[in-house]
Amino acid sequence: MKATDITLARIPTSEPEVGLDALYTPFLRRWRLVALSVLVAWIGALAFILIPKREYKAQLVVAAVPNAKSASLAGGISALLGSATMGGVQSTPYFITRLLMLRGVLREVALSPAGDNTKSVVIERVLEEPRAEIKPEELDAGMREVVSTDVDKQTGLVTFAVQLPDSALARRMATQILGVASRTFVEVMRSQATDQREAGKAQVDSTLRQLRAVEARLQDFQTTHRVYAPYSPAATERARIDRDLQAAQSAYADALSDRQNAIARELSELPAVVVVDPIPPELTKVPRQAVLKLMLASILGLLGAGLVMAAQGNFRPQPVRVSPSEPRLVTTPADVAAAGS
Repeated sequence: MKATDITLARIPTSEPEVGLDALYTPFLRRWRLVALSVLVAWIGALAFILIPKREYKAQLVVAAVPNAKSASLAGGISALLGSATMGGVQSTPYFITRLLMLRGVLREVALSPAGDNTKSVVIERVLEEPRAEIKPEELDAGMREVVSTDVDKQTGLVTFAVQLPDSALARRMATQILGVASRTFVEVMRSQATDQREAGKAQVDSTLRQLRAVEARLQDFQTTHRVYAPYSPAATERARIDRDLQAAQSAYADALSDRQNAIARELSELPAVVVVDPIPPELTKVPRQAVLKLMLASILGLLGAGLVMAAQGNFRPQPVRVSPSEPRLVTTPADVAAAGS
């Protein structure tokens, strides 16, 4: 019998499927490494929680509302600083938020005394550094770091808070910032009222000249036309003069009223930001959120242990071992002859 060579094609082996156990088994097998990583993360989280000083938050809620005089004169919150048609600034909650966080307001409070019987200023207590070593950019950044504002869009109320380890300093800073912002608020309104008064004066002079010119036309017409027939050109001219006179009188009255309102707003005690919810007698401590931080530390510890095991190749699939009892592949003529006999 003639032996025939047998040529077999090599069939590529399929990749083994990765099961769920291949993901958590390395963590169970290297449990010491995982426990050490989580322990180190917990130690760092506890240090981050316990080492910083406990902070207190002085929080109050403010709003801009008019008093009875300004409400009757200007007509509401949006008219306190001038309406949009007059080119004024709108008194909105976001304007109050910007006002509380102005650089000039924060700098004035930062350089004010930190107490009644102390020579140190506020920024020295906030940054815990002497004034000579504090740079201007550090002054602004330090104040903005401890001061926060939030606007409630539904009610328009502004929540203003100062967070510091020193509760007395936090209360003092919140009160001073509110006072300086309130004074700035009033200065802006009075400055705009002054500008409107000056503009109103020029408008009153202009409308008065127009009124006097129309009155002169009427006087000339009455001098030259003592008697005239209805529906004549003279009657048409008299009706035109009467319309111009009425329009000039109305414009003059409006300009005079606007100037009087501007003078009243300039001289009256206009309201600034009004406290809706004052600072409580006892400040509440800022929560440390220890549970959340420990959970995040546990996740970071597991992630670190997983990266270490991935670098060491613990997640690679194990090679498949071939058992000796499995049938052997016959590929040579001698093996074929031996198998046939």
